Amino acid sequence: MFTHPTYALQAVKSLAFQRIPIAVTSTFKGLFFEEKVAPIKVGPDYVIFRAPESPMQRTLHDQVILHSHVLPQSVRTDLQSFDASRSEITLTNFCFTGAYWRDRREQRIEPPAPLQASITFEKKPYRANLNNLSLHGAGLMVYFGDDECRDLVVNKPVEVSFHLGSQSDIHISGSVASIRQMNYTLVKLGIRLEPTPNQGIWLEKYIARRKFEILRELDQLSTHPSLIQL
Repeated sequence: MFTHPTYALQAVKSLAFQRIPIAVTSTFKGLFFEEKVAPIKVGPDYVIFRAPESPMQRTLHDQVILHSHVLPQSVRTDLQSFDASRSEITLTNFCFTGAYWRDRREQRIEPPAPLQASITFEKKPYRANLNNLSLHGAGLMVYFGDDECRDLVVNKPVEVSFHLGSQSDIHISGSVASIRQMNYTLVKLGIRLEPTPNQGIWLEKYIARRKFEILRELDQLSTHPSLIQL
């Protein structure tokens, strides 16, 4: 019912005509940003909004996601332009994402670089890279090589092992939350982590420290209106 781009455009225009602010979301190195912005002007195939405040302003890239409790689904849209002098953004090419918006329960971060990790299921370890991390979740790229054992399904119990900073290797139990086959040897996994109380304290400290580093990096970026390449 909501698949045609015209429906998404008209839905966003309807909010704009009523002067109803809409939430703009973006990410930078895993860190999630969200701010409600006010509509300013409606065009034939675009809507101009007040730009979000800094530092979120510097996280906007080619595509952003809009959501509102009065929209049937979240909306994906292209950032056509960003006028820093007027503090305005122009959005175009609206389309529904096909999913209802769900608030992120925990802040997620990306390490400074993908970290070596391993994932074990059915007593066999596989080499992986840890790409992002939250208190109860992790994103990994897993390398199976020529191994034909691919009995990996959602909710399957696993153990994730990785090393951060001066901490010795940490081994956290969990289960598979999502699976995306990239090619024959490479799989992208979302893991639901089940840390012990001590592991949870350690993860919270690392995530808070990494969040501070990311925010500091944003603060140090030039305020030139050119967009950040993520």
